[in-house]
Amino acid sequence: MKRILIGLLLLVVLIVLSTYLFLNSSKPHYKGETLLSGLSKDVTVYFDDYGIPHIYAENETDLYYALGYVHAQDRLFQMELLRRVGGGRLAEIFGPDLIATDKFMRTIGINEMAEASAAAYFDDDQEPAQRSALAYLQGINAFLKAGSTPPEFTLLGITKEEFTPADLYRIAGYMGFSFNAAIRTDPLITKIAAQLDDQYLQELILNTTKGNTTIPTYAQDTSTLGDITERALSALNNLPLPLWMGSNSWVIGPSKSRSGYPILANDTHIGFQQPAVWYEAHLNSPGFNFYGNHLAGFPFALVGHNDFCAWGLTIFPNDDMDFYRERSNPENADEVWNKDHWEALDRRSETIRVKGGDNLEFQVRSSRHGPIINDVIAPIDSLESAPVSFFWTYLKFPNKALHMTYQMEHSSSLEEFKSAVALLEAPGLNVTYADKSGNIAWWAAARLIKRPPHVESKLILDGASGNDDPLGWYDFEENPRSENPSSGFVYSANNQPDSAYGIFHPGYYYPGARGERIMEMLNSRNDWDLDGFKEMILDDQSPIYPKIVDQIISQLGPGLSPIETAAQEILEEWTGTHGLEDLGPTVYYRVMYQLQKNLFQDEIGEADFSTYMTTLVARRSLQHVLENDSSVWWDNIETEAVESPTQVITESFQQAIAELAGNFGTDSKEWQWRKVHLLEHQHPVGRQKPFNRLFNVGPAPVGGGDEVINKMDFDKGAQTFAVQSGPAMRILIDLADIENSLSVLPTGQSGHPMSPHYKDQAVLYNQGGFRPQMMDRDMIEQVAPNKLVLKAE
Repeated sequence: MKRILIGLLLLVVLIVLSTYLFLNSSKPHYKGETLLSGLSKDVTVYFDDYGIPHIYAENETDLYYALGYVHAQDRLFQMELLRRVGGGRLAEIFGPDLIATDKFMRTIGINEMAEASAAAYFDDDQEPAQRSALAYLQGINAFLKAGSTPPEFTLLGITKEEFTPADLYRIAGYMGFSFNAAIRTDPLITKIAAQLDDQYLQELILNTTKGNTTIPTYAQDTSTLGDITERALSALNNLPLPLWMGSNSWVIGPSKSRSGYPILANDTHIGFQQPAVWYEAHLNSPGFNFYGNHLAGFPFALVGHNDFCAWGLTIFPNDDMDFYRERSNPENADEVWNKDHWEALDRRSETIRVKGGDNLEFQVRSSRHGPIINDVIAPIDSLESAPVSFFWTYLKFPNKALHMTYQMEHSSSLEEFKSAVALLEAPGLNVTYADKSGNIAWWAAARLIKRPPHVESKLILDGASGNDDPLGWYDFEENPRSENPSSGFVYSANNQPDSAYGIFHPGYYYPGARGERIMEMLNSRNDWDLDGFKEMILDDQSPIYPKIVDQIISQLGPGLSPIETAAQEILEEWTGTHGLEDLGPTVYYRVMYQLQKNLFQDEIGEADFSTYMTTLVARRSLQHVLENDSSVWWDNIETEAVESPTQVITESFQQAIAELAGNFGTDSKEWQWRKVHLLEHQHPVGRQKPFNRLFNVGPAPVGGGDEVINKMDFDKGAQTFAVQSGPAMRILIDLADIENSLSVLPTGQSGHPMSPHYKDQAVLYNQGGFRPQMMDRDMIEQVAPNKLVLKAE
């Protein structure tokens, strides 16, 4: 027995040692020399204390080649996943569980558009953007050939394939689709309209109202619809990559800053995952000095700053997706009605290769509006038998994302930068801007749809008559914007822009609580500096929630138990903050979820209620219902009685407190936010135990909450409020000292678990800290611990 135990112990030690050696052998190299073909001159890369590359090249082609190489050695697996998501090729490495996701992505047409965009813009390499993008791809492919193999490739059996121009557009397409509110909202709202009385829909707030905070505009120039939603969301939830959820950005002008220069803040809200979404890099070649945040596999930064200007972004959630109910020819299922005649559907064949299974071959049919979405989620038990097509602005134009981002990186004036922003068609982005000349600006960038006045775009539209078809597109000059406003600041928190030329553009905008708080804080002083911005970007106080608490408490009935009374007192004392020791948010969110469940689930059912809670309609509608004692939603249709607001609120409150007591004990003083609001960064491989111990980062308690500036969102119906999305970075830039801006990532620069930079920013991030974004070469050379020289062969 002793020999057996010793043998087993030695075997375990051998396995652990072998695993360590295997993982360690493939980690990134941050120093030394590497000989590479394809470079014209040697390139020097300094890696600072956080593994951020500072790349110095003698020409721009070598510069982007080097970026591709060092980016790949830290994030190759992430690059691989992003191009596979956009191309609908996840089942090749993850097996049958991802077939539905691949089929969905193939059907909506990202892969097809990627091929078309590559053909349109890479037929030659005459433009600087083309040459630099191709050099970046060449650098990635150089690492594929000469570099080590990431452990995920070995574990999943991934065969290395060279990256192509089409892959750049597949990655851009995934980003474009990531904010997919229409998929969640439109079929559900149409189902509610069809199955319930008109009054139910009238009491839901589908669009921004006068009570919501809007972004000021200022310019000095002149089926089973539930089944459609449920199956589409199921496919999206299986994605091994995060979705974009929103963001904050604001800029103050010289009149409001202590330095006399603009100051910019940005934190993009994206689903948390490991590795982090953004990869930071500093690029320098003659006449070009730039620091930016890059997506894996994409050559040009989406957020960044050069020596003259800086910019940030948030999602501009305009409604660029519509669903159309087509009328099929009863004698020919491959034809649909178009105004006055039958029109043939287009067809294309798709093949999904499946790891451990047979290939799946299927046909995608498309009307003039777009692909028939029924086919991707069939079988359908529809409220109607008609096919439903998917219209998306992104699919109507070749993608100019490469040209736009390259020009932004190289801009040296406001007008030059604005002309770059104007190239964007989809997805919609709010772009905030500041420069050393003192200019500040915000643009709602997108190709906005002109719809007939009668169209409610959150319902499934009539595809047969032509009456609901788009009338065209607005020119960029008609988009909402604010350039050098008299207020001295611009901002975006994904809320509705104020009218531009008398037009409110429909979309899936946040109600405005974050926007209200941002405006309140920016208006409070005129001596802002980076220290003040640090506090502001971490602010966790809601101006709205205490008002909702007052409405709830005013409706509570008598006879509360001692623990319920204690919970009421917690809410009465709560000021809307979300600190780790706060009790209020734990009680508030549980009560509000239970209240919404009791309000809406009896009418729309459990599955549709779960979908409803993911929509922005839910965020906008609750307060409206609370203020309307006669709302039809108060009545529980499953009982004979007609419930009053007091009955529903009291019952919901009691159920919520009973659940908290059951989960966390009867001492309400122990219900601190730190115990329920936890952040874990899951790696796609780390979803399976025991790999979570190696690949995942966390969990750890974090402050922040839903719809506060430090937005850390979570599933309101879960037992604990595990954080799902939040700031994918935090950036602060004072244009007076642009070479020493501040930033932090949620975990680290590298995607390799053995890299010292895999999670070396996690504690700093969770505690609200920052680190410098250095651009001064003398300082970089003094402090950078590692130097890598890429030698031209």
